[in-house]
Amino acid sequence: MSPMNPKLFLFDIDGTLISTHGIPRKAMRTVLQRRFADFNYDDNFNFSGRTDWEIVEHLLRFDKKEVNTELIHEILREFSIELEQELKDGKKPYIHPGVEVLLQKLSVENDGYLGLVTGNIEKGAKLKLHAAGLSHFFPIGGYGNDSKNRDDLAPIAIQRAAAYYKIKADKKNIWIIGDSIYDVFCAQNNKLRCLAVCTGWTKFEELQAVNPEYLVQDLSDLQNILKILLDE
Repeated sequence: MSPMNPKLFLFDIDGTLISTHGIPRKAMRTVLQRRFADFNYDDNFNFSGRTDWEIVEHLLRFDKKEVNTELIHEILREFSIELEQELKDGKKPYIHPGVEVLLQKLSVENDGYLGLVTGNIEKGAKLKLHAAGLSHFFPIGGYGNDSKNRDDLAPIAIQRAAAYYKIKADKKNIWIIGDSIYDVFCAQNNKLRCLAVCTGWTKFEELQAVNPEYLVQDLSDLQNILKILLDE
């Protein structure tokens, strides 16, 4: 029997759920410098909120390399292999305050369902969440290999949630939870709810300037976060 009023909570990963101590940036640099001698890596490019596809495209253009879809897919495949090794060798991802308790609560909430909207390719998302011990919370998502454009990922995640959970959630009950302005834009452009959190690279004032529906410092105030998300 389908739930009467399902709520779908779509989380970003990096800067929202966890931080990985710069490991993805290191892995990407390794792949590009191994593939191209003397690769001119853009150290100033902010990965926050960007899809992996978008990141690779930018880095290739920055070094004036030819950009094509096949090359990007090859680099992302190599990146996932390098990322897996780096995660094995490096420190365990840092889980942001309140995340584990919130996910546990939402995962058992009547009519509550969890998913991802992340710029990570699916393989990278699963590797990071597995390393953090959080992968069991997220059976579905929209990923950075589904589209270069983050706004496209929410409808994909919603469609996958509908198929996996056998639900049809109204947009007023679908939340994007993320730490970047691009998470906010994704929610706004898809007419979804939005909770922005300041645990990533984006400052409070920058997030505030793009008018998220709700804005919090972190996810540690469980009572307040649940009041927001569950409309209690």
